[in-house]
Amino acid sequence: MAAKPSHGRYEARTLWAISSADLNAYVGSSGTVGKPWPKAAQVCRIQGVVREKDRKTGQLKTTTEVDYAIASLSSGRADAGALMRRWRIHWHVENGLHWVRDVTFGEDESQIHKGQAPEVFTLLRNAAVSLLSTARAPSIAAAIRDLGSRPPAVLQFFSSMARTLNPPNGGKPSPTHYPRAPANAR
Repeated sequence: MAAKPSHGRYEARTLWAISSADLNAYVGSSGTVGKPWPKAAQVCRIQGVVREKDRKTGQLKTTTEVDYAIASLSSGRADAGALMRRWRIHWHVENGLHWVRDVTFGEDESQIHKGQAPEVFTLLRNAAVSLLSTARAPSIAAAIRDLGSRPPAVLQFFSSMARTLNPPNGGKPSPTHYPRAPANAR
């Protein structure tokens, strides 16, 4: 069980993991789109309970959310506590990336819905998030504003990125960095 008070709310999460040969065989044969999940090792139920004060009434409000997961790690390799840590890390990364794509890039309002275009634009947004996260800016949104307001900064940004990814001499020090042995030592 993981519990943590944060931002005026109290959140508790509990994870139950079941490692049953019969259940794993059933889940493993189900899969999606007719493809089995043969490596299903555990089935998990994650329950989150959040208690927070209602901003209007000031009364304590409790909400409960239940999620399910399938893990390929056996109970010997990952107990419920280890699975909970992995779950939290996964959602920390997911929420960070999705929030940036939704809020900063307006992905939810996108009118791109035909063919492979949605996947291509998701790939481009993810690439932009990766590139912009290397910028020396307080946030990706700040980096976008800075680059958008100063066109020469875009060239500087990509020039700096190119130098980082392709250092001179393939990242090896130039021969002048090695001191030559004195002539009499040869």
